Amino acid sequence: MDIRDKHLLNEKTVLLTGEYHNRGEVWSRVIEGKEMFLVKQNPITIIEESLLHVRSNLLSDQRSAKYLLSPTRMHPICVNPQLGIILFPTKNRKCHCNIWLSLIHVKTTNSIRTRQIEVLTSFGHTILIDMSERAFNNKRQKAVQLQEALTTNLNCPLNFYVEPKKGYYIVKSSNENNYFLEKK
Repeated sequence: MDIRDKHLLNEKTVLLTGEYHNRGEVWSRVIEGKEMFLVKQNPITIIEESLLHVRSNLLSDQRSAKYLLSPTRMHPICVNPQLGIILFPTKNRKCHCNIWLSLIHVKTTNSIRTRQIEVLTSFGHTILIDMSERAFNNKRQKAVQLQEALTTNLNCPLNFYVEPKKGYYIVKSSNENNYFLEKK
């Protein structure tokens, strides 16, 4: 497994999630295109540093999302509006098992059980998430609303296309802290 010290989010970033390392530190598992690697930073630090590289910060981005969207919790984060990099969380941001998904890479969802869905993404990845399809779609819709508001306000059209391919199947068992990956 490739381990990196730092990472900046880009248009190929599909997701990032926290993962406990051997010493109890929270690192990030990142899937970028067909690559998967660990970063010795927690997901919020990666997001903050990526925002700083485009002349923004997490606090101002959160305030902007709160202003543009109706008052809700767990707002999406716009990392780079010109590239269409908008991330939305599946759980509370402070939870290590929260998955930050890139809006442009989420293709479809399938309900598996009452509170479990399968999310199909670009590059052929499939993620199994413990939440209802309705809750997931509400979070996804907030990200779409943020994208539309920013595209209108910044007057920047968004065009992005990724060829779907076979990828990873990502799942977390109920008694484990980390996600496991299987090649499709």
